[in-house]
This record gives sequence, structure tokens and C-alpha cells, in this order.
Amino acid sequence: MVVAIVISLPSGSFKSPAEAAEFYLDKLEKGGAKKTRPFQVDLVSYTPLIPNSKVVHVLSHSEYPASSFAYAEQSNCQMLVADNTFIALMNKLKTLRAFEIRLQKMEARGTRLEYQDFLINLGTVNQSQTTKGLILEVAYVPMDETRDGYCLIQEFLQSFLNMTKQTIQRLITDQLSNWLRSLKDKKDSEYTPSITLLQYLDILLAMRNKPNE
Repeated sequence: MVVAIVISLPSGSFKSPAEAAEFYLDKLEKGGAKKTRPFQVDLVSYTPLIPNSKVVHVLSHSEYPASSFAYAEQSNCQMLVADNTFIALMNKLKTLRAFEIRLQKMEARGTRLEYQDFLINLGTVNQSQTTKGLILEVAYVPMDETRDGYCLIQEFLQSFLNMTKQTIQRLITDQLSNWLRSLKDKKDSEYTPSITLLQYLDILLAMRNKPNE
């Protein structure tokens, strides 16, 4: 089982997001993390042309190359997990004038690192040719007790990146907060990749609406 936290990294004190990315990458490597390969997360939003339909956000993640993750905006449905041919289906619906792509594609691209039982994805977020910010995913892999995984990741962020507990709490998305609340309420609290992608979705949509860096 994997538990992951996805957060946006502050870059305001640097000359550019690229400089901030180099700083954080250097800090991780000096702490012992090893680069393994590139990573990428893409977000494409399909706007419906049919009345009373919802915007559909489709994400892909290099950690799950065979899967697509789709979410209908302003709905109570769970994220749909399908194979990667789902994107071809959405593009087919676009040609049939059921949807169109009005918003530019969002891309998070960067470096995947490993440190003991942690997987780290660090990258810059771009919309077209414009950099929107930095994003970081930290996952703890061999986890039987899911809340313990979250606590270990929090300690990792505090020790590797000198983040305070308050900063981490402020940066986590509503999706992760809801999952942590379900742990306290002893509801169904199994962690799934969909929770990771919902965290990405929250952050990427927020970055889409923020001023360019």
C-alpha cells in the first residue's frame, strides 16, 4: 500500500520557479535521495457542449502508465479509473462535438527520486509555455497502517525541506484532509491512487487560476 502527500512548494523567495526547483532538488540529493527517472502528470479538461453536463478533468501519471483518472467537476461522484485508452474516447467525443477543450493543458514535469522507502516526485507546473509553480509528491510505500504513513511523510518533509508542521498542514489539499478525517471517524479509509490524483487535481486547478510566475 502507498500513502502519498501532494503539495505545492513555495517559490516566491527565488528568482524563478526553475531556480526553486534546483534548490529543492539539491536539498533532497544532499539528504541522500537518488534520482531515478523523469516524472510527469498531465491534466486535460473537457468542457461539455451538451446542456447540464459537467466539465470532465482527465489526468495521467507516469507512476500509473496504464491508467487514466477522470473526474466530473461539481459532482459527488468518485474519480473514475480506466485504462489509458479513455483519453482516446474523450477525444472521439470531442470530434463528435460532445466536448471541446477550452482550457490549456496543464503539465507537471520533473524528477523522480527514491530515498529508502520514500518515493519523491518534484517538478514544475506549466500551462502552455507559462510556468505556474512547483509541485511535490512524497509517497511512503510499505504501509500497513495508513495513518502511520502520513505521519512518516510529514516527518520527512520537516527534516528534508525544513518545513514546519503548520506549513505542511496549510499546504495539504481538501482531498487529503477528507481522507485523514475519515481515519479519525473510522470510516472506510483505504488509501488509493485516486486520492493522489485528486490532490494533483486540486493543486493544478488552483494554479491554473493564479497569476503567472
